[in-house]
Amino acid sequence: MTAWPSEHRMQRANKPRGSSPPGLRRHRSRSGPSDVWGPLPRVTVGQSAGGTRDAVQMDRMSAQDRLMAWSRTPHAPDTRDLTCILLHRCSGRQASYVHGLGLEAGALAALIDVHFPAAAVGWTPGTCFSDHVKRLGGVRCGCAGVTAAVSREEGNSTDDWLLREERDFRDLLMRHRLENDASALPLADVIARACLENDHLWRSLGLADRPHLAALLARHFPSLAEANTRKLRWKRFFYECLWAEGRPVSRSTVCDACLHQAECYDGTASYHQRGA
Repeated sequence: MTAWPSEHRMQRANKPRGSSPPGLRRHRSRSGPSDVWGPLPRVTVGQSAGGTRDAVQMDRMSAQDRLMAWSRTPHAPDTRDLTCILLHRCSGRQASYVHGLGLEAGALAALIDVHFPAAAVGWTPGTCFSDHVKRLGGVRCGCAGVTAAVSREEGNSTDDWLLREERDFRDLLMRHRLENDASALPLADVIARACLENDHLWRSLGLADRPHLAALLARHFPSLAEANTRKLRWKRFFYECLWAEGRPVSRSTVCDACLHQAECYDGTASYHQRGA
């Protein structure tokens, strides 16, 4: 098993709602503005040594334009969203690119071959694809080059808790996937891994805004997207679905310690709070 970064290993403790889930605590990300927990150190796309925010944004935009131009379908919504998702992650000091993204190297290579075959020339599967795209444009992102594999094996209590949450999210998405949709499985893996991060899901994925996430879910997981008639924030909605399917309401969620919890729940009673 590939262990989570050592700085994320913490003792389990019972905390009231609104504090950290058992086994986790809030901590400041090394390279992003929000707090995160678990296996996903937040790494901002286009990160460069000593670069300004404006320079980082310029690097990101040029990389997006470049990758879009190399796509088989440069004007398709999936191309736009996958460009954002693939460039959002980078190999940080602890987490490899594939680990942060949530895709095995082979699955990532297959996804890139389908959508961005020209961009794969010279890229070694399993290494940071974001760094590769930027280097093709003469830009370095300060990538640490970590290449550890994705791990979904259970080993200790903290890891097991995170892996169960990720598995629940992924299985929920797959139950609602569009039939014969080859992109649904890798997207379910990526979305499920991003759900573990302490931020709004659309931002964890690197998408432009929440409507882009809603449209992505509607294209690939239509029955799930259509069921969100209350227009709940997506991570909260996923939990509402899981509670309705029988998930124990007493089990902690990744939302419990999130700094954005008040924005997502805003006084609206949830299935969890109603004890339904």
